[in-house]
Amino acid sequence: MDIKEKVRYWLNSAESDFDASQALFNNKNYLQMSFFCHLTIEKSLKAYHWLRVQCEPAYTHNLIKLAKDNGLFQLLSEEQKEFIASLIPLNIKGRYPDD
Repeated sequence: MDIKEKVRYWLNSAESDFDASQALFNNKNYLQMSFFCHLTIEKSLKAYHWLRVQCEPAYTHNLIKLAKDNGLFQLLSEEQKEFIASLIPLNIKGRYPDD
């Protein structure tokens, strides 16, 4: 798979997760919706990593690390940085609601 295909793969997957998050929101499944929002941003950051850095992104769900690794973090506003930081725990909470 070349870089364009990898970017397309991650963006298509992110778009699918975003669609799922909208459906979950409409059904008032907010915990699951937040998990899919996290996935949407994570996959978008991985697509951007392929586009900008042109290598495999880190195997992590940490949105801040992903944004720092691809140089996007420094371009984000403080509000955007706080928002992605607030989504990080939802990845675990969405998978393991009792933890």
